[in-house]
Amino acid sequence: MIRIRFVRHKGFACGAIVWRSGMVGMPFIPTHAECVTPEWTCIGQFGHGGMQERPMGYDTKEIYIDRNYGPCAIVIELPVTQPQSDQFYTSARKAIGEPYDWSAPWGFLFPGHHHKKYHSVCSAKMFLLLREVGFFRWPITVPAHLVDPRDLMMILSTHVEIPH
Repeated sequence: MIRIRFVRHKGFACGAIVWRSGMVGMPFIPTHAECVTPEWTCIGQFGHGGMQERPMGYDTKEIYIDRNYGPCAIVIELPVTQPQSDQFYTSARKAIGEPYDWSAPWGFLFPGHHHKKYHSVCSAKMFLLLREVGFFRWPITVPAHLVDPRDLMMILSTHVEIPH
C-alpha cells in the first residue's frame, strides 16, 4: 500500500492555488500532497526546507476548515505490490534534502514554462515517485512540474475511489 495525503492549508499562497483551480474540487481543493509512510510520518516537498520527513500532525493548526467538509485533509490508499511500496518509500527517503522548486508554482498561475531542473514541488514529487514504481501505465501529457495537488488528486481518482 502507498498512502498519499492531500491537505488544504490556510494562507495567501494556498488561496491562490485554490483560486487558480477554478474553486472546484471534491471533496476539497488540496494545496499540498505528501506521502504517509508505514510508520505514519509524512514525507513531502515543503517551501521551507525542501523534501522533508515530518511527524503526522505537524500541520494541524494550518489545515483549512471547510464549513461543510470540516478539516480539509485526506489520506488516499493506493493498492500496489510490496516491491512497489518498498521502492516508493525508499526513493522518498532518498529524496530528503532535495530542493523545493520555487519557479514551478508560477506556472500554476501564469502561462509559460516555469521550472528549475532537479527541483520539484510537492505534487510533482509524489507524481514522479509513483511513476518511478510503475503505478501509472503511461506518461501523462504535461510535464510533472505542472501537476498541482488538485491535478494529482484528480489523476488518482481514476485509479481509486476518493470519498466526497
